[in-house]
Amino acid sequence: MKKRNSVTQRQIAQQMGVSQTLVSLVLSGSYDVTINHETRQRVLAFAEEMGYVPQAAAKSLVEGLSNHIAMVLVQPHYQVFQDPFIPNILTGISDVIQAKGYRLIVEHINNLNDLSTLRYMLKSGEVAGIVLSNFHWAEPVIAPLIEEGYPIVLLDNVSDERYPSVYIDHLNGVKSAIQHLLRMGHARIGCIPYGPLASMGNRVDTVREALRKGGHPLENRYIRFGEFDPESGYQAMQSLLRESPRVTAVFGMNDMMALGAMRAILDAGLRIPQDVAVIGYDNMRFSPFTNPTLTTIHAPELEQGQLAGKMLVELIHGKVPQTVQIALSTRMIQGRSC
Repeated sequence: MKKRNSVTQRQIAQQMGVSQTLVSLVLSGSYDVTINHETRQRVLAFAEEMGYVPQAAAKSLVEGLSNHIAMVLVQPHYQVFQDPFIPNILTGISDVIQAKGYRLIVEHINNLNDLSTLRYMLKSGEVAGIVLSNFHWAEPVIAPLIEEGYPIVLLDNVSDERYPSVYIDHLNGVKSAIQHLLRMGHARIGCIPYGPLASMGNRVDTVREALRKGGHPLENRYIRFGEFDPESGYQAMQSLLRESPRVTAVFGMNDMMALGAMRAILDAGLRIPQDVAVIGYDNMRFSPFTNPTLTTIHAPELEQGQLAGKMLVELIHGKVPQTVQIALSTRMIQGRSC
């Protein structure tokens, strides 16, 4: 554990030639007073250069490690907690860390200019460790912290084998969904990603490749992008149904998209699966209760959270995990919608 530095806010203010009040407001994270963004960043950078440790962390640094663990969401979508994906992971993390005496806090970083928050959370001792989603956005800040030995576990598949991570092999899950539809004899397969192409590109590419290998290349006219909620899945399916020839099957990249698609198909007077088959992804709790029951891909999000929590606690206590990177597999849940 790093020792607390004796640098004070007063010293920082004197070195910068600004008021101690300004420095205090910035370093306390206060946004009650409007402070120019460039000024705020300059104070943070200067404080880090001088080795300042925020006073808010003093107690934990004197007595030992913080009893807080952070789940950090970098640029999450605006409905992040309406979709069960992140709550499932949080539940898994909590199951593990609470038994070890830790409390979980959730931090949103919506602006990439605020990534310095990650450094301060760890270096100040505000949190004992971090579980992080969307590593690719935070890599410039997180990678050096991992290499310095700070306890961080990623929820993404990363190329550097030194970086602790617990991830779900989603691309293989996507491929298995398409292969299932192909085995059922479908040739015109629609696709409804739950977010924009910028965030769904890898999964859309996986759909394209699986269909290409199956002899039925994906046509752009059979792709519609949703916006995380069933309503957008409904509208996307309505639009797909206007294409001619009509799709015989549709892959909703999460169960929310599939749920909306099913409603649109039924409202159009069509049958599932006789006229249009539907397959989802995630195996959400409502999936067995749709009519017909939804065929979907189970993604072990609860287990991901549990393993990430266990790995992080090991890192916090200086233990080397037996496996640094854990890949979790998906599995098919056969319903009656295909």
